[in-house]
Amino acid sequence: MLIELEKLQNCSLREMMFQELWKQEYERGGIPSSFRVDPTKVVMHFLSFLKERGFEGSFAIDLGAGKGRNSFYLAQNGFSTLSIEWLQENVDEINQKAANAKLPISAYCQSVSTPWPVPSESMDIAIDIFCYKHVVDKEQQKNYRKELYRALKPNGYYLLSLAADDDGFYGSFLKEPSYNECKLIIDPHSQIPSLLYSLEEIAEEFSDFFTLIQGKKEISHSPMYGKDYQRSVLNLIFQKKI
Repeated sequence: MLIELEKLQNCSLREMMFQELWKQEYERGGIPSSFRVDPTKVVMHFLSFLKERGFEGSFAIDLGAGKGRNSFYLAQNGFSTLSIEWLQENVDEINQKAANAKLPISAYCQSVSTPWPVPSESMDIAIDIFCYKHVVDKEQQKNYRKELYRALKPNGYYLLSLAADDDGFYGSFLKEPSYNECKLIIDPHSQIPSLLYSLEEIAEEFSDFFTLIQGKKEISHSPMYGKDYQRSVLNLIFQKKI
């Protein structure tokens, strides 16, 4: 592994390094989020879940929006959407496409673990599709959860999707002895680090500010760097505690 654990402790170095690694990944298109344009199925199911509950909302935030495929789906379904994304190139693309389509989307370039550009208790829902797993600093994770709690309205909903610790691609790297205890792995193709979880572990991690409403492990197949893998993904719906 080319990235040393010590380098992940230096905040400014880590952020600059991660931005460059993500830029390279989007150019490479090795993982599905780098090249897919259709909304993630779990986001579609999430909106169906909200509709079944009679939940009415107008404002959404998409955390780690990538090129905005889920932001556009939210906007097309009636949500004024704020997208937070780390790469300026992606932010510019989202804002330009949204303007062309006359959709209510505003994208901002920043880390998800620094204060978000939203008023307190202004968001009805939030989604995170494979972003939180890449926040590998525990203090930054806590900052993220605090911002999520601050931004959501009372009883607001949050969808989180991330790889399970037995995922056919990411889980295989837990065999590296240096990272077993904290389940930190580094993708050898992109050099991008991730933290892996069991369903119980991630539910417990968010229990400081949120109540778990629904949690599932879903098995599927998808390509990673040109090869098909069995994927094990955790999809969780939380509600803000009041």
